[in-house]
Amino acid sequence: MNWETIIVALIAAIGPLIGTILTIRQQSNLINYRMDQMEGKVKTLSDKVEKHNNFDRRLVVIETKLGIEQKEKAS
Repeated sequence: MNWETIIVALIAAIGPLIGTILTIRQQSNLINYRMDQMEGKVKTLSDKVEKHNNFDRRLVVIETKLGIEQKEKAS
C-alpha cells in the first residue's frame, strides 16, 4: 500500500465533506429564518381573523337589535 496515495485521497475527500457540512448548516439557518417569518405572518393573519370574527358577532347583535326595533315600529 502506498501511504502517499491514501493521504492524498483523504485530503481530497475532506474538501467536499467540509463543503457539504457548510451547505447543510447554511440551508438549515435559511429554513429556520423562513419558518420564523412564516410564524409571524400566521400570527398576523390569526389576529386579523380573530378581529373579523369579533366584528361578525357584534354585527349579528346589532342586526338583532335593529330587527326588534323595526318590528316594534311596524306594530
